[in-house]
Amino acid sequence: MQDDSGEAPNAKTEPVTAREELGPTVQAVAARIAEEVDSMAAGNGGIGSMGYFYDLAKGLFTTRARELRAAREAGQKIVGVFCNFVPEELVLAAGAVPVRLCSGCQEPVATAEEVLPRNFCPAIKSSLGMLLSGSPHFELADVLITPTTCDGKKKMAEVLAEHKPTWVLEVPHTTVTQPARELWLAELRNLKRNLEEFTGNRITKNGLRAAIELTNRRRALIRRLYETRKRPAVPIWGRDVMLATNMWFHDDPERWARQMELLCDEVEGKKEGVRDESAPRILLTGSPVILPTWKIPRLIEESGAALVADEVCTGAKVVWDPVYVMDWSMDEMMLGLADRYLMNSCACFTPNRARIERLRQFVDQFRASGVLYHVLMGCYIYSIEARHVEKSLLERGTPMLTIETDYSTEDVEQIRTRVEAFVEMIQGQRGA
Repeated sequence: MQDDSGEAPNAKTEPVTAREELGPTVQAVAARIAEEVDSMAAGNGGIGSMGYFYDLAKGLFTTRARELRAAREAGQKIVGVFCNFVPEELVLAAGAVPVRLCSGCQEPVATAEEVLPRNFCPAIKSSLGMLLSGSPHFELADVLITPTTCDGKKKMAEVLAEHKPTWVLEVPHTTVTQPARELWLAELRNLKRNLEEFTGNRITKNGLRAAIELTNRRRALIRRLYETRKRPAVPIWGRDVMLATNMWFHDDPERWARQMELLCDEVEGKKEGVRDESAPRILLTGSPVILPTWKIPRLIEESGAALVADEVCTGAKVVWDPVYVMDWSMDEMMLGLADRYLMNSCACFTPNRARIERLRQFVDQFRASGVLYHVLMGCYIYSIEARHVEKSLLERGTPMLTIETDYSTEDVEQIRTRVEAFVEMIQGQRGA
């Protein structure tokens, strides 16, 4: 789904009344996004192609919501998804429009705490709070899909089902046994049947192949952008890369690919870096970083370091590995999807050696001199796994800093002090 002109949706041209149609909480979230994005745009290093992604982020609840509404009125189903384990390829092949509903803002949390415990994961509270606050994306969604990647999401699905048709996608707790892989393949086949019945559209071999090829092309573009960050002097801020990647979950796929290609072209041709080659190189991992709570990537770069790569659910995890198929038969494509989505290296898996190996590879490939491990309060699976990750990294001489936080801004200065001390320690070790 795209506009007739193929041009970027421009939040700057929104009429004044556009946000007045939103509830006060959603308006506050939109204002937070605009504030964060404007701050990024003010110091983005002269990369003009990022303007598209800035405008898209600022128009999520206005311009993009109207596009979703037009698609729905034209007969397309809107499928709201949580987490990386919902294969976007199946949704697209069914003629539906996927929209990511994970939320990263503090404003809706209080609303969600009326039905959820206060010590619950902030990502879950924020997401449910957006539904209860009248987010247009939730209102437009015809069905919600929630994978069972943690206990919080399992119980969130029960609450969501009180408001919208909700499908639970059963994710196995391991990737290394044959029964687990067979369970996952059966889940995806069941999802395919449900999407066909719900949309009234049969998922054909040609349709699924086209969706896989499009999504693989988009993943290749992200990897192409990441390649530029292997340079001694990184040419683009990590916070900008993460914003463009986050917009993967919201934009029309074809249009996003066109704009990402322009961004890659511009960054590849950029001679100077946003940080010089002496800056400590930081890899970000752990719990997801979701717009507009950008304090962790922002503080990394404000400390004088270069954010050279990430391994988070809203970044490299969803975009790194393509779908591999031996041939384009339906069985082989479904098997390829099942295999690829078990490569997400989520902390929900046990054992999780694949994630440790991926982190080690990223440290080597991007020459990271330190790792910042981000943990959302109440995100127990990532919190527990931090110990294993740190032990593995220290065996290779790579220091790690763990930061536990939520979506509030109250701890920004405390985190800043810890990040700056971590960066200074790395600089001291390199100078010793």
